[in-house]
Amino acid sequence: MAYERFANGGLSSLDAGIDNDDLSLTVKSAVGFPTGGNFRIIIDSEIMLVTNVQGKTFTVSRAQEGTSAASHDADAAVFHILTAGSLAQRDIDQFATGAMADRDTAGQAGRLYLPNEGLVAQDNGSLWDMLPLNRLTPPASADFSWVNQGGATVADTKGTMVLTTPSTAGTDSLRCLVKSAPATPYEITVAMLAQNPPYNGSSVVPQYGICWRESASGKLLTYGWGGTNYPGYFTYAQWTNPTTLSGGQFQYGAPMIAPFWVRFSDDGTNRYVKISSDGFNFAPVQPGQGRTVFLTADQVGVFANSWKAANGIQRVVSFLHWRQA
Repeated sequence: MAYERFANGGLSSLDAGIDNDDLSLTVKSAVGFPTGGNFRIIIDSEIMLVTNVQGKTFTVSRAQEGTSAASHDADAAVFHILTAGSLAQRDIDQFATGAMADRDTAGQAGRLYLPNEGLVAQDNGSLWDMLPLNRLTPPASADFSWVNQGGATVADTKGTMVLTTPSTAGTDSLRCLVKSAPATPYEITVAMLAQNPPYNGSSVVPQYGICWRESASGKLLTYGWGGTNYPGYFTYAQWTNPTTLSGGQFQYGAPMIAPFWVRFSDDGTNRYVKISSDGFNFAPVQPGQGRTVFLTADQVGVFANSWKAANGIQRVVSFLHWRQA
């Protein structure tokens, strides 16, 4: 990739005249100019982008930034110039984005690369240093509808969607935020943080995470974090409705590393769920499950369980990321 280049003292003149369609020119001296593309010059009133330098010969793109291509006489002054276009390109060069596989070779210190998926990286001049940051796309609460809201609340706060559920005695009570499921095949990646007090129960019940829902029957499949008197397991459960556990439970030992990442998908035949400790490398928590097992989901969403949080402490879940693909 050719970056926008800058130098001091770039002033010369044309060694020979050029026509309005010439794509190269020769200067009398290249001292003070960058030694490679890209940079901007101005001759008379025409701005040009220099894309390659070979000694005193510059390859150029003509008529940049709203100027017009024109003929220029020998001895016309050639200035290296700072323009609105060069500053805008500098911003683009410094903060690139795209697929991890498309990341450019390191070599311009200070650049940041924000991948569509994976860890943010910084160019140290020779290598890409990985930073403990991920590119996040927070969900908006307005995109979801409540199921069994009760005393729960949701707010868009400082770039996150925050779901708060009060502690209730007695039975489970899932507070769900759902939306229409995308057309298959789809894949949804979610990241969250949680203030998750242990709950006082003897069954393995997810306390917060993601859900599939069948709107006609009200059935739910939940995948999330929780465990018997301990919040350190990733668990699965089937629900007849938000307050009635049906069965189908399991627990999967999962690292308690925040934020918590989960990816759920439906390829039109099977449903899949994976978790990750870094938001980049995902591992399945169970084999693919037929998409009509227990329910046929037409909604997807997130949830938190109000049931028996220790000492009556409310459960607060901040959803940092929701990306559908």
